[in-house]
Amino acid sequence: MNVFTKDAGRILDPQETQALTGAYQERKLQVGLSKDEYIRSEFFGTNHIQYLLSQPGCVGLRIHHAKRWEDSDGKPTSPDKGQLVPRVLLTGVDAKGKDMPIRVDKAGMKDMPADDGSGRAVGDGRPCPQYCGS
Repeated sequence: MNVFTKDAGRILDPQETQALTGAYQERKLQVGLSKDEYIRSEFFGTNHIQYLLSQPGCVGLRIHHAKRWEDSDGKPTSPDKGQLVPRVLLTGVDAKGKDMPIRVDKAGMKDMPADDGSGRAVGDGRPCPQYCGS
């Protein structure tokens, strides 16, 4: 049985969702962090998500947990000028479970560089806190 299908995962009910996010937030509070001192989520727009999903052979997305050095504005920086911040990266995944390279035509899409063959993920979502909405 192939586990890499368009039906992988399941829709969670609100109580289970709250329990999962609540446990994460409670653990952060237990180690002494306030709600504004850790990233709770990242927002990604539908254009980039749809671009990943529309790749030929894509059956879903993989969310990669990652970290990088950033300044207070969320811009990548060196270790001596920032702090190590958890982030996520999104990649398309094929039916064999392999991450798919992102291919952008030579003209490039709006806000995306032209293809040099090395692009593999969507990143730099809008982190919450800072961009949490109302």
